[in-house]
Amino acid sequence: MIISVIGSGGKTTYIRELKDKYVSMNKTVLMCTTTHMLIEEDTLVDPGYDEIMQRIETYGYCHAGNRCGDMKIEALDEELFNQLKQVVDVILIEADGSKHLPLKYPNVNEPVLDSDTDEVVLISNLNGLNQPVKDVVHRYELANLDPNELVTPRIMQDLIRAYLKKLNKPVKIHVNGAMDLYTRCVRVLLEENVDVNIIQKEWFNMQPKLVILGCGHVSQYLAKMASILELYTIVIDNRKEFANRECFPTANEIHCIDYDQMDSVLPDEENACYVIVTRGHKDDRLCLEKMIRKPHLYLGMIGSKGKVKKTFDALIEEGYSKEEVSNVHAPIGLDIKAQTPAEISISILAELIEIKNAKFSSSVSKELLESNVHGTLCIIIDKKGSAPRGVGSMMLVHTDGVIDTIGGGRVEYQAILDAKECKEIMIKEYDLSNAESATLGMICGGYNKVLFVPV
Repeated sequence: MIISVIGSGGKTTYIRELKDKYVSMNKTVLMCTTTHMLIEEDTLVDPGYDEIMQRIETYGYCHAGNRCGDMKIEALDEELFNQLKQVVDVILIEADGSKHLPLKYPNVNEPVLDSDTDEVVLISNLNGLNQPVKDVVHRYELANLDPNELVTPRIMQDLIRAYLKKLNKPVKIHVNGAMDLYTRCVRVLLEENVDVNIIQKEWFNMQPKLVILGCGHVSQYLAKMASILELYTIVIDNRKEFANRECFPTANEIHCIDYDQMDSVLPDEENACYVIVTRGHKDDRLCLEKMIRKPHLYLGMIGSKGKVKKTFDALIEEGYSKEEVSNVHAPIGLDIKAQTPAEISISILAELIEIKNAKFSSSVSKELLESNVHGTLCIIIDKKGSAPRGVGSMMLVHTDGVIDTIGGGRVEYQAILDAKECKEIMIKEYDLSNAESATLGMICGGYNKVLFVPV
């Protein structure tokens, strides 16, 4: 059997892994190239037939080629190679080069496949994702790519498909470099050659971090309810009697620190939410000045209309623009006639939720995003009517259970059953209206289209 490995980003490593696999199966293995490979410690350079076969008899494999410069080998002589084809069980050929870059567009004469190749493995690498094209794509100019454009999953898929169009043999796509839930999902879409635009990266965003500046009664209710909403919560105050675990048992971080020294504990995420509820006008003003030009999803400050106007007027006099000031939610919260600290906290979180859900649709939990469990990821990719969860909602079905939800009820139950049988990417539709609704025991109506991705 002859396997040719092409593409970019880890071909040699993949060949080594295949070698180990076949040697463990008591198969003899030859590793070589039709282009160029680096000379490694165990490489036979300019070898003869007997030398190669002796190495294979001793170790089960041989890495060999003819010298091409100081550090590389090229293809073995054709006559010698044809001899070896008759006696070696598995020949692994590196049939392409990418200058050690994670991605590549093939030249007109690439890849260089041996005519007797039985299987082609195309390697790509997610380490090129979100990097400038010029830095990570070999021969990008042939693909008419903007050198300064950042690599997207779509660009990766286009590079892979450029290879597929040139080949008339079965091709196995192997993608390296997946790290988080999003890239794991992208990897499967690329490997199964399913349109990567079927998912959106913002569906995989972590829920925003909530930073509460000030530790009064409103803050304590805010932290409790934020925990129910699965918001990562950071609490900051300069008073030890308030900034402590007893007052904020559900907070993820509590920092007793002066507000002018808090930069080091603020989150880096651009979708962070800031609620300013300190004990006085001076600290409110200090916090607002620190946050107003810091990237954020939500920035709100508590206070009466008179106090807010006075603060805003002072900021404008200092050089802040009217646009910057108008982006601050103050007085804070939705107008629900809130009176008590608990009611005020609900009005604040309701406003935050409204802003969050208008800008991105992620509802995925921290537990799911950080999970390394293998299973089937179920993602709502389309909905109509009154289906309970929105597009981008997802859950992971694995051997020991389920993480997160796509809406509960009979639809989720059926989706879980379908996920357990899922072996490859598939899409299923669940119609919650009329006859199908009655079958599933639902009365709400609506329609869900769910993508199933084994990850």
